Amino acid sequence: MMDHIKFSTESQTIISRLLDVQSFEHYQHRNNNYIGLCKYGKLMRLDFRKVFENGKLIGFHHVEISISPHYHFNNYQHNGNDFTPENCIKTIFDILTYLGIEPYEYDLLKIVNIEFGLNIIPEIDIKNLINCILYSKKTSFIVPNSEIPYFKITDATKYKQIKAYAKGLHCNEVLNAPEIDANTFRFEVKSKKSANIKKYGINTAIDLFKPETYQKLGQEIITEWEHILLINKKSDLSSLTTAEVQFIQKANEKDFWYQLITEKHRNTFGENKEKYYKLLRGKSNLHTKIKGQMIDKLIDLLECAYFPQGNPINKGNLSFEKTILKEING
Repeated sequence: MMDHIKFSTESQTIISRLLDVQSFEHYQHRNNNYIGLCKYGKLMRLDFRKVFENGKLIGFHHVEISISPHYHFNNYQHNGNDFTPENCIKTIFDILTYLGIEPYEYDLLKIVNIEFGLNIIPEIDIKNLINCILYSKKTSFIVPNSEIPYFKITDATKYKQIKAYAKGLHCNEVLNAPEIDANTFRFEVKSKKSANIKKYGINTAIDLFKPETYQKLGQEIITEWEHILLINKKSDLSSLTTAEVQFIQKANEKDFWYQLITEKHRNTFGENKEKYYKLLRGKSNLHTKIKGQMIDKLIDLLECAYFPQGNPINKGNLSFEKTILKEING
């Protein structure tokens, strides 16, 4: 579930220790006020914020630690397979141990950026699926790089992005990971502000060792999917009336939804989206089908998070729960 995490700490003890970390390379940070070290490409980074006095560098205010647990789990080859909370907990512990950060220091690592998501293999062709994803709430998805047409992203808010892309194609064609199903779909949430991350119950590294954290992230994935507008141009319209067929045909075009946003009452978009999904019953409702797949996958992934297991912080945090169904609405 966890793709990327960025920590920040002002601990001078940790900063001094990381400045001497071995086998990292210097890289040119986009901000000249930082000194950057990296490893595994840039999938592991240490960025030190400079402090000057009278024009001279006298130290560092804080260090930002960026890690990619899912890639680390796969020896930095890909992140296209399943990644359970148990896998993530163990991997984060391994990374922090490698960096020389002790468990008693975890509460000094504030989390300032986090990316989490879910991989599923839909029945629909992945290219068609990506093309049919249009909006998150009323914010349009865009393709930021025309050379990667099946990667879409949207700024859901100023501090949050939603990504939807053909993970299987990326793994097969770019990362040389043919073992990943080419039709794998990745749905991902990127949160870029601590205040927003706290809504998930996440403040410091300690929270990443609590199984209930992953339960909340799983619920957030489903919540964000509920906001998605996904059209189905190959739906079965045989049971619909003439008026309903005409509505579906109009709603299958992006311009229809754009007009609702720009010209109509603020509730019109949501009302038409609800009507659209209601008319697309059964197999024709791709949005509901994929939501069901997501819930099934989350149940499988999160099941392991509710059995006692070793924890370097507090074993009492890893409690057993009978089910997560009450927490994953739908």
